[in-house]
Amino acid sequence: MSLAQRNGVGMSDPAFARARTGWHDFESFLHAYDLVTSVVRSASDLEEVASSYLRRCAAAGGGYVEFMLSPPDLALTGVPFPDQLRALAAAAERAVEEWGIHSRLIATAVRHLGPEAAIQAARMITSVQADIVVGFGLTGNENVHSVSDFAEAFHIARSEGLQATAHAGEHRPAETIIQAVEVLGLQRIGHGVRAIESADVTRQLANEQIPLEICLGSNLALGLYPSINTHPIHRLARAGCAIVLGTDDPGFFETDIACEYSLAEQSSSSLTREAISKTAIKAAFCNEETKNLLFAKLERQL
Repeated sequence: MSLAQRNGVGMSDPAFARARTGWHDFESFLHAYDLVTSVVRSASDLEEVASSYLRRCAAAGGGYVEFMLSPPDLALTGVPFPDQLRALAAAAERAVEEWGIHSRLIATAVRHLGPEAAIQAARMITSVQADIVVGFGLTGNENVHSVSDFAEAFHIARSEGLQATAHAGEHRPAETIIQAVEVLGLQRIGHGVRAIESADVTRQLANEQIPLEICLGSNLALGLYPSINTHPIHRLARAGCAIVLGTDDPGFFETDIACEYSLAEQSSSSLTREAISKTAIKAAFCNEETKNLLFAKLERQL
């Protein structure tokens, strides 16, 4: 609300009032998401949002965050990518000093904006060298375009040393997960819950230990599964898949990382905070020095 008032965005519009709760499916959620994020208009806005989120994550017990940001979107509002990076780096530095939480950035392309926009995003991201940028991702509507349409964008990003992740197997069949891994060169999968629908896909993911970043609150809120008892996370874990947790878009789904751990523990006694956290640190895109710090922090907490 404060950002909207500062930037003169009309929050009295009924569409804003409905944005957080008025969506009913993935398409309407994407519209609501675009509407709410439109209040971020400057680098200082971005720094404020990032700092606030890191503070809340630290309060919930988190030790590391990988932000996902589509740089071309904010660039369209007049915030150049280097300024975006400086804002996130400033928030990250403050978070380490004040709250003891580390963070990095996965810059993303938005699938439903198409492959040319993805290539533009990859070129923008690789045009600037910054320690905070560790990965390239693909988000957005999974039902639009084939993953092969984004092969060039991912080649550009990976050629500059960025690690790769993409949303797959959330709304589309299990086989599309393996396609995304092979075509885009993924080290990690966003969601991937529909892997459980194929024994072959589940087995391959388990054998290769490709982490699935599962967002339980998001899956339940969007109606993928009616309850935590019907969610396949415990079956994926039992099959040997590497499970980590994400919050997706926590402001919309009324969740945080503590809620996600609680839901996982409700699903299976084997999905403990310790087990998931160790897998998450191994799966993180940060460097080994940061991972060692995170492992040490986890040991102290335990």
